[in-house]
Amino acid sequence: MAGIGFRLRKILKKGTLLSIFQAYGYSAVIGSGSWVIAVLGLVMTAEIVKPFIQYKREIIQFLTTATYLFAGSLIYTGFFQLYFARYIADRIFEEKFDMVLPNIIGMLFITMLGGAIVVFPSFFILTGTPLAYKLTFFFSFLVLSGMWILNIVISALKNYKYIFYSFLISYFVIFLLSLFFVFINLGLVGLMTAFLIGHALLFFLLFFLILFEFSSNRFIEFDFLRKKRIYNSLLWSGLFFNIGIWIDRIIFWLHPDTGENIISVLRASIFYDLPMFLAFIGIVPGMALFLLRLETDFAEKYDEYYDAVRGGATLKTIEEKRVDMILTAKTSLFEVFRGQLIVSLLLIILGRQIFELLGFPILYIPTYNIVVIGTWLLLFFLSILTIMFYLDRRSEVVVLTFLMMVFNGAFTFISIELGLEFYGIGFDLANLLVCLAGLYLLSKDFDKLSYETFMLQ
Repeated sequence: MAGIGFRLRKILKKGTLLSIFQAYGYSAVIGSGSWVIAVLGLVMTAEIVKPFIQYKREIIQFLTTATYLFAGSLIYTGFFQLYFARYIADRIFEEKFDMVLPNIIGMLFITMLGGAIVVFPSFFILTGTPLAYKLTFFFSFLVLSGMWILNIVISALKNYKYIFYSFLISYFVIFLLSLFFVFINLGLVGLMTAFLIGHALLFFLLFFLILFEFSSNRFIEFDFLRKKRIYNSLLWSGLFFNIGIWIDRIIFWLHPDTGENIISVLRASIFYDLPMFLAFIGIVPGMALFLLRLETDFAEKYDEYYDAVRGGATLKTIEEKRVDMILTAKTSLFEVFRGQLIVSLLLIILGRQIFELLGFPILYIPTYNIVVIGTWLLLFFLSILTIMFYLDRRSEVVVLTFLMMVFNGAFTFISIELGLEFYGIGFDLANLLVCLAGLYLLSKDFDKLSYETFMLQ
Protein backbone atom coordinates (compact mmCIF):
# COMPACT_ATOMS: atom_id res chain seq x y z
CA MET A 1 0.00 0.00 0.00
CA ALA A 2 3.00 2.25 -0.57
CA GLY A 3 2.01 5.91 -0.74
CA ILE A 4 -1.53 5.56 0.58
CA GLY A 5 -0.64 6.36 4.18
CA PHE A 6 1.08 9.59 3.17
CA ARG A 7 -1.98 10.70 1.21
CA LEU A 8 -4.41 9.87 4.01
CA ARG A 9 -2.27 11.60 6.66
CA LYS A 10 -2.10 14.72 4.52
CA ILE A 11 -5.89 14.80 4.27
CA LEU A 12 -6.39 14.22 8.02
CA LYS A 13 -3.96 17.01 8.94
CA LYS A 14 -6.55 19.54 7.72
CA GLY A 15 -8.42 18.74 10.92
CA THR A 16 -11.90 19.43 9.52
CA LEU A 17 -14.99 17.23 9.56
CA LEU A 18 -14.94 17.25 5.76
CA SER A 19 -11.33 15.99 5.72
CA ILE A 20 -12.30 13.07 7.98
CA PHE A 21 -15.13 12.07 5.64
CA GLN A 22 -12.80 12.52 2.68
CA ALA A 23 -10.16 10.26 4.26
CA TYR A 24 -12.76 7.56 5.01
CA GLY A 25 -14.06 7.90 1.46
CA TYR A 26 -10.60 7.40 -0.02
CA SER A 27 -10.04 4.43 2.29
CA ALA A 28 -13.31 2.85 1.17
CA VAL A 29 -12.47 3.35 -2.50
CA ILE A 30 -8.92 2.03 -2.14
CA GLY A 31 -9.76 -0.81 0.22
CA SER A 32 -12.89 -2.18 -1.39
CA GLY A 33 -14.48 0.38 -3.69
CA SER A 34 -13.34 -1.21 -6.94
CA TRP A 35 -14.36 -4.67 -5.70
CA VAL A 36 -17.81 -3.39 -4.73
CA ILE A 37 -18.29 -1.80 -8.14
CA ALA A 38 -17.27 -5.09 -9.77
CA VAL A 39 -19.64 -7.29 -7.78
CA LEU A 40 -22.59 -4.90 -7.68
CA GLY A 41 -22.09 -4.01 -11.34
CA LEU A 42 -22.41 -7.62 -12.44
CA VAL A 43 -25.37 -8.36 -10.18
CA MET A 44 -27.23 -5.19 -11.23
CA THR A 45 -26.51 -5.94 -14.88
CA ALA A 46 -27.92 -9.44 -14.47
CA GLU A 47 -31.07 -8.16 -12.74
CA ILE A 48 -31.75 -5.45 -15.34
CA VAL A 49 -31.28 -7.68 -18.40
CA LYS A 50 -33.27 -10.55 -16.86
CA PRO A 51 -36.68 -9.42 -18.25
CA PHE A 52 -35.26 -9.19 -21.76
CA ILE A 53 -33.38 -12.48 -21.95
CA GLN A 54 -35.13 -15.46 -23.50
CA TYR A 55 -33.83 -18.16 -21.16
CA LYS A 56 -33.74 -16.95 -17.52
CA ARG A 57 -31.33 -19.71 -16.48
CA GLU A 58 -28.66 -18.02 -18.61
CA ILE A 59 -28.46 -15.26 -15.97
CA ILE A 60 -27.50 -17.79 -13.31
CA GLN A 61 -25.08 -19.41 -15.74
CA PHE A 62 -23.44 -16.04 -16.42
CA LEU A 63 -23.05 -15.12 -12.74
CA THR A 64 -21.73 -18.60 -11.93
CA THR A 65 -19.19 -18.38 -14.76
CA ALA A 66 -18.10 -14.92 -13.60
CA THR A 67 -17.66 -16.24 -10.04
CA TYR A 68 -15.47 -19.10 -11.26
CA LEU A 69 -13.39 -16.68 -13.33
CA PHE A 70 -12.88 -14.36 -10.35
CA ALA A 71 -12.06 -17.23 -8.00
CA GLY A 72 -9.77 -19.03 -10.42
CA SER A 73 -7.81 -15.95 -11.48
CA LEU A 74 -7.40 -14.75 -7.88
CA ILE A 75 -6.14 -18.14 -6.69
CA TYR A 76 -3.80 -18.45 -9.68
CA THR A 77 -2.32 -14.94 -9.31
CA GLY A 78 -2.32 -15.27 -5.51
CA PHE A 79 0.98 -17.11 -5.93
CA PHE A 80 2.52 -13.93 -7.43
CA GLN A 81 0.63 -11.05 -5.85
CA LEU A 82 2.32 -10.55 -2.47
CA TYR A 83 5.78 -11.35 -3.76
CA PHE A 84 5.45 -8.94 -6.68
CA ALA A 85 3.88 -6.29 -4.43
CA ARG A 86 6.99 -6.51 -2.23
CA TYR A 87 9.22 -6.21 -5.28
CA ILE A 88 7.42 -3.09 -6.53
CA ALA A 89 7.37 -1.55 -3.03
CA ASP A 90 11.13 -2.09 -2.70
CA ARG A 91 11.85 -0.42 -6.03
CA ILE A 92 9.65 2.55 -5.10
CA PHE A 93 11.39 2.81 -1.71
CA GLU A 94 14.76 2.81 -3.52
CA GLU A 95 13.35 5.45 -5.93
CA LYS A 96 14.23 3.22 -8.88
CA PHE A 97 11.03 4.22 -10.65
CA ASP A 98 12.37 3.36 -14.12
CA MET A 99 12.45 -0.32 -13.14
CA VAL A 100 8.74 -0.48 -12.29
CA LEU A 101 7.14 -0.42 -15.75
CA PRO A 102 9.44 -2.91 -17.57
CA ASN A 103 9.11 -5.40 -14.71
CA ILE A 104 5.33 -5.00 -14.67
CA ILE A 105 5.32 -5.87 -18.37
CA GLY A 106 7.61 -8.82 -17.61
CA MET A 107 5.29 -10.05 -14.87
CA LEU A 108 2.26 -9.60 -17.14
CA PHE A 109 3.99 -11.68 -19.82
CA ILE A 110 4.68 -14.53 -17.38
CA THR A 111 1.22 -14.27 -15.81
CA MET A 112 -0.55 -14.36 -19.17
CA LEU A 113 1.61 -17.19 -20.51
CA GLY A 114 1.14 -19.26 -17.37
CA GLY A 115 -2.56 -18.38 -17.27
CA ALA A 116 -3.01 -19.62 -20.83
CA ILE A 117 -1.50 -22.98 -19.83
CA VAL A 118 -3.67 -23.16 -16.70
CA VAL A 119 -6.98 -22.33 -18.41
CA PHE A 120 -6.40 -24.10 -21.75
CA PRO A 121 -7.92 -27.40 -20.48
CA SER A 122 -11.25 -25.54 -20.12
CA PHE A 123 -11.74 -26.06 -23.88
CA PHE A 124 -12.06 -29.78 -23.15
CA ILE A 125 -13.58 -29.63 -19.66
CA LEU A 126 -16.49 -27.29 -20.44
CA THR A 127 -18.33 -29.88 -22.47
CA GLY A 128 -21.70 -29.07 -23.96
CA THR A 129 -20.96 -25.34 -24.31
CA PRO A 130 -20.44 -23.48 -27.60
CA LEU A 131 -16.95 -22.54 -28.79
CA ALA A 132 -17.74 -18.83 -28.36
CA TYR A 133 -18.43 -19.42 -24.64
CA LYS A 134 -15.15 -21.31 -24.24
CA LEU A 135 -13.21 -18.56 -26.01
CA THR A 136 -14.68 -15.80 -23.84
CA PHE A 137 -13.99 -17.92 -20.75
CA PHE A 138 -10.36 -18.42 -21.82
CA PHE A 139 -9.60 -14.78 -22.61
CA SER A 140 -11.56 -13.45 -19.61
CA PHE A 141 -9.36 -15.55 -17.31
CA LEU A 142 -6.23 -14.03 -18.88
CA VAL A 143 -7.54 -10.47 -18.68
CA LEU A 144 -8.60 -10.85 -15.04
CA SER A 145 -5.26 -12.40 -14.13
CA GLY A 146 -3.46 -9.44 -15.67
CA MET A 147 -5.82 -7.04 -13.93
CA TRP A 148 -4.96 -8.43 -10.48
CA ILE A 149 -1.27 -7.85 -11.23
CA LEU A 150 -1.95 -4.23 -12.22
CA ASN A 151 -4.11 -3.83 -9.12
CA ILE A 152 -0.97 -4.42 -7.02
CA VAL A 153 0.66 -1.33 -8.51
CA ILE A 154 -2.26 1.08 -8.70
CA SER A 155 -2.56 1.04 -4.90
CA ALA A 156 0.74 2.93 -4.86
CA LEU A 157 -0.62 5.70 -7.07
CA LYS A 158 -2.36 8.85 -5.89
CA ASN A 159 -4.85 9.20 -8.74
CA TYR A 160 -7.66 7.44 -6.88
CA LYS A 161 -10.40 9.24 -8.80
CA TYR A 162 -9.03 7.93 -12.10
CA ILE A 163 -8.91 4.39 -10.69
CA PHE A 164 -12.45 4.64 -9.30
CA TYR A 165 -13.87 6.04 -12.54
CA SER A 166 -11.98 3.45 -14.59
CA PHE A 167 -13.86 0.72 -12.72
CA LEU A 168 -17.13 2.65 -12.97
CA ILE A 169 -16.82 3.27 -16.72
CA SER A 170 -15.77 -0.29 -17.47
CA TYR A 171 -18.70 -1.84 -15.63
CA PHE A 172 -21.07 0.65 -17.23
CA VAL A 173 -19.76 -0.55 -20.60
CA ILE A 174 -20.43 -4.14 -19.51
CA PHE A 175 -23.99 -3.10 -18.62
CA LEU A 176 -24.61 -1.36 -21.97
CA LEU A 177 -23.09 -4.15 -24.03
CA SER A 178 -25.04 -6.76 -22.07
CA LEU A 179 -28.30 -5.00 -22.91
CA PHE A 180 -27.31 -4.73 -26.58
CA PHE A 181 -26.27 -8.38 -26.92
CA VAL A 182 -29.39 -9.57 -25.11
CA PHE A 183 -31.61 -7.51 -27.43
CA ILE A 184 -30.04 -9.22 -30.46
CA ASN A 185 -30.62 -12.62 -28.80
CA LEU A 186 -27.01 -13.61 -28.11
CA GLY A 187 -27.96 -14.75 -24.60
CA LEU A 188 -25.18 -16.21 -22.46
CA VAL A 189 -22.50 -15.74 -25.13
CA GLY A 190 -23.49 -12.08 -25.38
CA LEU A 191 -23.22 -11.59 -21.62
CA MET A 192 -19.81 -13.27 -21.60
CA THR A 193 -18.64 -11.13 -24.52
CA ALA A 194 -19.70 -7.98 -22.67
CA PHE A 195 -17.87 -9.26 -19.57
CA LEU A 196 -14.67 -9.78 -21.60
CA ILE A 197 -14.79 -6.43 -23.43
CA GLY A 198 -15.52 -4.46 -20.25
CA HIS A 199 -12.65 -6.03 -18.33
CA ALA A 200 -10.28 -5.65 -21.27
CA LEU A 201 -11.15 -1.94 -21.27
CA LEU A 202 -10.48 -1.78 -17.53
CA PHE A 203 -7.15 -3.56 -17.97
CA PHE A 204 -5.96 -1.02 -20.54
CA LEU A 205 -7.23 1.98 -18.56
CA LEU A 206 -5.22 0.82 -15.53
CA PHE A 207 -2.20 -0.01 -17.67
CA PHE A 208 -2.23 3.46 -19.27
CA LEU A 209 -2.22 5.05 -15.80
CA ILE A 210 0.83 2.99 -14.81
CA LEU A 211 2.46 3.82 -18.15
CA PHE A 212 1.96 7.53 -17.43
CA GLU A 213 3.15 7.35 -13.80
CA PHE A 214 6.21 5.12 -14.29
CA SER A 215 7.94 6.06 -17.51
CA SER A 216 10.99 4.08 -18.59
CA ASN A 217 13.29 3.78 -21.60
CA ARG A 218 13.20 -0.02 -21.33
CA PHE A 219 10.29 -2.14 -22.53
CA ILE A 220 10.50 -5.41 -20.60
CA GLU A 221 12.63 -6.79 -17.76
CA PHE A 222 12.60 -9.87 -15.52
CA ASP A 223 14.59 -8.45 -12.63
CA PHE A 224 11.87 -9.70 -10.26
CA LEU A 225 12.92 -13.28 -11.11
CA ARG A 226 16.45 -12.86 -9.75
CA LYS A 227 17.00 -15.22 -6.84
CA LYS A 228 17.71 -12.49 -4.29
CA ARG A 229 14.48 -10.72 -5.25
CA ILE A 230 12.24 -13.73 -4.57
CA TYR A 231 10.61 -14.23 -1.18
CA ASN A 232 9.30 -17.79 -1.05
CA SER A 233 7.28 -17.00 2.06
CA LEU A 234 5.30 -14.37 0.14
CA LEU A 235 4.67 -16.76 -2.73
CA TRP A 236 3.13 -19.38 -0.45
CA SER A 237 1.25 -17.04 1.89
CA GLY A 238 -0.42 -15.35 -1.10
CA LEU A 239 -1.49 -18.70 -2.51
CA PHE A 240 -2.68 -20.07 0.85
CA PHE A 241 -4.65 -16.92 1.63
CA ASN A 242 -6.53 -16.84 -1.68
CA ILE A 243 -7.33 -20.54 -1.47
CA GLY A 244 -8.40 -20.02 2.14
CA ILE A 245 -10.78 -17.24 1.13
CA TRP A 246 -12.52 -19.40 -1.49
CA ILE A 247 -12.22 -22.98 -0.22
CA ASP A 248 -15.45 -22.98 1.78
CA ARG A 249 -17.45 -21.95 -1.29
CA ILE A 250 -15.60 -24.43 -3.49
CA ILE A 251 -16.50 -27.25 -1.07
CA PHE A 252 -20.15 -26.12 -1.03
CA TRP A 253 -20.13 -26.10 -4.84
CA LEU A 254 -18.64 -29.57 -5.18
CA HIS A 255 -20.40 -31.36 -2.32
CA PRO A 256 -23.30 -33.48 -3.67
CA ASP A 257 -25.63 -32.36 -0.86
CA THR A 258 -25.13 -28.60 -1.35
CA GLY A 259 -24.10 -27.97 -4.96
CA GLU A 260 -25.86 -28.26 -8.28
CA ASN A 261 -24.68 -28.16 -11.88
CA ILE A 262 -25.33 -24.79 -13.46
CA ILE A 263 -23.51 -25.04 -16.78
CA SER A 264 -21.39 -27.96 -17.94
CA VAL A 265 -19.14 -28.93 -14.97
CA LEU A 266 -19.52 -25.58 -13.21
CA ARG A 267 -21.54 -25.90 -10.01
CA ALA A 268 -22.97 -23.44 -7.49
CA SER A 269 -24.59 -23.48 -4.08
CA ILE A 270 -27.15 -20.68 -4.13
CA PHE A 271 -28.23 -20.96 -0.48
CA TYR A 272 -24.57 -20.45 0.60
CA ASP A 273 -23.31 -18.15 -2.17
CA LEU A 274 -26.08 -15.59 -1.70
CA PRO A 275 -25.66 -15.08 2.08
CA MET A 276 -21.87 -14.95 1.63
CA PHE A 277 -22.21 -12.34 -1.11
CA LEU A 278 -24.28 -10.07 1.16
CA ALA A 279 -21.93 -10.63 4.10
CA PHE A 280 -18.88 -9.58 2.10
CA ILE A 281 -20.64 -6.44 0.87
CA GLY A 282 -21.19 -5.61 4.54
CA ILE A 283 -17.48 -5.36 5.38
CA VAL A 284 -16.94 -2.25 3.22
CA PRO A 285 -17.18 0.15 6.23
CA GLY A 286 -14.78 -2.05 8.17
CA MET A 287 -12.34 -2.13 5.24
CA ALA A 288 -12.32 1.68 5.19
CA LEU A 289 -11.65 1.85 8.93
CA PHE A 290 -9.03 -0.90 8.69
CA LEU A 291 -7.11 0.88 5.94
CA LEU A 292 -7.37 4.32 7.52
CA ARG A 293 -6.19 3.29 10.98
CA LEU A 294 -3.39 0.94 9.96
CA GLU A 295 -2.04 3.09 7.13
CA THR A 296 -2.07 6.31 9.16
CA ASP A 297 -1.88 5.87 12.94
CA PHE A 298 0.07 2.62 13.08
CA ALA A 299 2.22 3.37 10.03
CA GLU A 300 3.24 6.70 11.53
CA LYS A 301 4.31 5.14 14.87
CA TYR A 302 6.09 2.37 13.00
CA ASP A 303 8.11 4.94 11.03
CA GLU A 304 8.93 6.87 14.20
CA TYR A 305 10.28 3.74 15.91
CA TYR A 306 12.53 2.68 13.05
CA ASP A 307 13.64 6.27 12.39
CA ALA A 308 14.78 6.38 16.04
CA VAL A 309 16.64 3.09 15.58
CA ARG A 310 18.34 4.16 12.35
CA GLY A 311 19.02 7.66 13.68
CA GLY A 312 20.96 6.44 16.72
CA ALA A 313 18.48 7.68 19.33
CA THR A 314 18.95 6.80 23.00
CA LEU A 315 17.72 3.45 24.28
CA LYS A 316 15.11 5.24 26.38
CA THR A 317 13.72 7.07 23.31
CA ILE A 318 13.68 3.88 21.25
CA GLU A 319 11.82 2.04 24.01
CA GLU A 320 9.27 4.88 24.25
CA LYS A 321 8.73 4.69 20.48
CA ARG A 322 8.30 0.91 20.70
CA VAL A 323 5.67 1.25 23.44
CA ASP A 324 3.87 3.95 21.41
CA MET A 325 3.84 1.67 18.36
CA ILE A 326 2.47 -1.26 20.36
CA LEU A 327 -0.27 0.86 21.96
CA THR A 328 -1.23 2.26 18.55
CA ALA A 329 -1.36 -1.24 17.08
CA LYS A 330 -3.64 -2.39 19.92
CA THR A 331 -5.85 0.68 19.51
CA SER A 332 -6.08 0.23 15.74
CA LEU A 333 -6.96 -3.45 16.07
CA PHE A 334 -9.57 -2.69 18.71
CA GLU A 335 -11.18 0.02 16.58
CA VAL A 336 -11.41 -2.31 13.58
CA PHE A 337 -12.78 -5.06 15.85
CA ARG A 338 -15.36 -2.77 17.46
CA GLY A 339 -16.30 -0.82 14.33
CA GLN A 340 -17.03 -3.86 12.17
CA LEU A 341 -18.78 -5.59 15.09
CA ILE A 342 -21.28 -2.72 15.25
CA VAL A 343 -21.82 -2.92 11.49
CA SER A 344 -22.21 -6.72 11.65
CA LEU A 345 -24.78 -6.52 14.44
CA LEU A 346 -26.76 -3.95 12.44
CA LEU A 347 -26.65 -6.21 9.39
CA ILE A 348 -27.98 -9.11 11.47
CA ILE A 349 -30.73 -6.99 13.09
CA LEU A 350 -31.81 -5.62 9.70
CA GLY A 351 -31.30 -8.95 7.92
CA ARG A 352 -34.98 -9.68 7.28
CA GLN A 353 -35.60 -6.17 5.91
CA ILE A 354 -32.54 -6.45 3.65
CA PHE A 355 -33.69 -9.80 2.26
CA GLU A 356 -37.25 -8.59 1.71
CA LEU A 357 -36.01 -5.39 0.02
CA LEU A 358 -33.80 -7.36 -2.38
CA GLY A 359 -36.40 -10.06 -2.93
CA PHE A 360 -34.17 -12.85 -1.59
CA PRO A 361 -35.65 -15.93 0.15
CA ILE A 362 -35.78 -15.42 3.93
CA LEU A 363 -34.89 -19.13 4.26
CA TYR A 364 -31.24 -18.05 3.82
CA ILE A 365 -31.23 -15.62 6.76
CA PRO A 366 -29.84 -18.06 9.40
CA THR A 367 -26.82 -18.84 7.20
CA TYR A 368 -26.47 -15.13 6.43
CA ASN A 369 -26.35 -14.29 10.16
CA ILE A 370 -23.61 -16.87 10.69
CA VAL A 371 -21.36 -15.77 7.82
CA VAL A 372 -21.74 -12.07 8.74
CA ILE A 373 -19.90 -12.93 11.96
CA GLY A 374 -17.31 -14.83 9.91
CA THR A 375 -16.56 -11.85 7.65
CA TRP A 376 -16.17 -9.65 10.75
CA LEU A 377 -13.53 -12.08 12.07
CA LEU A 378 -11.91 -12.26 8.62
CA LEU A 379 -11.46 -8.47 8.56
CA PHE A 380 -9.86 -8.62 12.00
CA PHE A 381 -7.54 -11.37 10.74
CA LEU A 382 -6.57 -9.15 7.80
CA SER A 383 -5.65 -6.40 10.25
CA ILE A 384 -3.38 -8.77 12.17
CA LEU A 385 -1.70 -9.93 8.96
CA THR A 386 -1.10 -6.33 7.88
CA ILE A 387 0.75 -5.53 11.11
CA MET A 388 2.78 -8.72 10.73
CA PHE A 389 3.78 -7.66 7.24
CA TYR A 390 4.91 -4.30 8.62
CA LEU A 391 7.08 -6.19 11.13
CA ASP A 392 8.30 -8.49 8.31
CA ARG A 393 7.06 -11.64 10.06
CA ARG A 394 6.65 -13.46 6.77
CA SER A 395 7.16 -16.98 8.12
CA GLU A 396 4.39 -16.45 10.67
CA VAL A 397 2.07 -15.19 7.93
CA VAL A 398 2.74 -18.38 5.96
CA VAL A 399 1.76 -20.48 8.99
CA LEU A 400 -1.39 -18.44 9.67
CA THR A 401 -2.61 -18.42 6.06
CA PHE A 402 -1.92 -22.16 5.77
CA LEU A 403 -3.93 -22.78 8.94
CA MET A 404 -6.73 -20.60 7.60
CA MET A 405 -6.85 -22.65 4.40
CA VAL A 406 -6.80 -26.00 6.21
CA PHE A 407 -9.24 -24.99 8.96
CA ASN A 408 -11.72 -23.39 6.57
CA GLY A 409 -11.68 -26.44 4.32
CA ALA A 410 -11.92 -29.04 7.09
CA PHE A 411 -14.51 -27.25 9.24
CA THR A 412 -16.64 -26.38 6.22
CA PHE A 413 -16.80 -30.03 5.19
CA ILE A 414 -17.72 -31.04 8.75
CA SER A 415 -20.42 -28.34 8.92
CA ILE A 416 -22.03 -29.67 5.74
CA GLU A 417 -22.10 -33.17 7.17
CA LEU A 418 -23.74 -31.86 10.37
CA GLY A 419 -26.65 -30.33 8.47
CA LEU A 420 -28.26 -27.11 7.25
CA GLU A 421 -28.29 -25.29 10.59
CA PHE A 422 -24.46 -25.56 10.77
CA TYR A 423 -23.76 -24.04 7.32
CA GLY A 424 -21.23 -21.21 7.71
CA ILE A 425 -20.01 -22.34 11.13
CA GLY A 426 -16.86 -23.79 9.56
CA PHE A 427 -15.99 -20.40 8.04
CA ASP A 428 -16.54 -18.67 11.39
CA LEU A 429 -14.58 -21.19 13.44
CA ALA A 430 -11.62 -21.13 11.03
CA ASN A 431 -11.38 -17.33 11.21
CA LEU A 432 -11.77 -17.33 15.00
CA LEU A 433 -8.90 -19.78 15.49
CA VAL A 434 -6.49 -17.96 13.16
CA CYS A 435 -7.37 -14.65 14.82
CA LEU A 436 -6.48 -16.08 18.24
CA ALA A 437 -3.28 -17.62 16.88
CA GLY A 438 -2.41 -14.35 15.16
CA LEU A 439 -2.91 -12.31 18.34
CA TYR A 440 -0.71 -14.73 20.28
CA LEU A 441 2.11 -14.55 17.74
CA LEU A 442 1.80 -10.78 17.39
CA SER A 443 2.08 -10.35 21.16
CA LYS A 444 5.28 -12.41 21.17
CA ASP A 445 6.64 -10.41 18.21
CA PHE A 446 6.17 -7.09 20.01
CA ASP A 447 7.79 -8.42 23.20
CA LYS A 448 11.01 -9.39 21.41
CA LEU A 449 10.99 -6.55 18.85
CA SER A 450 13.87 -4.51 20.30
CA TYR A 451 16.05 -7.59 20.81
CA GLU A 452 15.59 -8.73 17.21
CA THR A 453 15.99 -5.21 15.84
CA PHE A 454 19.49 -4.88 17.31
CA MET A 455 20.78 -8.43 17.77
CA LEU A 456 19.67 -10.12 14.55
CA GLN A 457 20.83 -7.50 12.08
